[in-house]
Amino acid sequence: MGAVMVKVNAVTKDYRMGKIKVPALRGVDLTIASGEMVAIMGPSGSGKSTLMNILGCLDRPTSGRYELDGEEVSQKSDRQLADIRNRKIGFIFQSFNLFPQLTALENVELPLIYRGLATGVRRARAEAALVRLGLKERLHHRPQELSGGQQQRVAIARAVAAEPEVVLADEPTGALDSRSGEEILAVFQELHAQGITVIMVTHDPNVACHCERILRLADGVIVADDQVRQEDYLVAQEVLAALPVPVEVEGDAQA
Repeated sequence: MGAVMVKVNAVTKDYRMGKIKVPALRGVDLTIASGEMVAIMGPSGSGKSTLMNILGCLDRPTSGRYELDGEEVSQKSDRQLADIRNRKIGFIFQSFNLFPQLTALENVELPLIYRGLATGVRRARAEAALVRLGLKERLHHRPQELSGGQQQRVAIARAVAAEPEVVLADEPTGALDSRSGEEILAVFQELHAQGITVIMVTHDPNVACHCERILRLADGVIVADDQVRQEDYLVAQEVLAALPVPVEVEGDAQA
């Protein structure tokens, strides 16, 4: 195992519903190496979304310790957590979370504004990320003018333009057809090959087998931590290898 990117020790998370304490995580221990590609699976209510929120510095554990890239972040202030998210983490969501009034280029550029980058620098970085994801001809299109697969590519470009060390993806193929989903998984494989740590929540075992490792949660605890079977991983790689590099396809955008 290489350098440790994520280290979670005895993390719990409780929520309050009136006077009732509802435990979402019940003592999670987890280590993810830098550059790993990991899937988190579990039924509804298992705690996977809560765990992702903590890993993404969107929430703090009730108890326990969380280190991100060697930095203890469990009890940081809101301002400090926001700074860590901005510097180290890229988020990708099932619903894309694009601003409908902004173009693809403006959506990707927006988070870079908060990093204090000069206008020319952030515009060049945003454009390069979109071109890299096959959207050279869609820079100035708004989300409603793009297909679902294109919108997700914009969301990925937004996440990677900031050059994060960790990409967190929550059901990134859940709103896509199977073909678009495979193309998006190919993009994640490229990020993984570049050494970016990729952690994704998915309910789909066909998506999970594209990762190297699968964590399974139930009732707030990790009940399995398995390496993906080599034969399943190789089959998944063959499927992705057969896909063309994402390019503009005539009629790909929604009418």
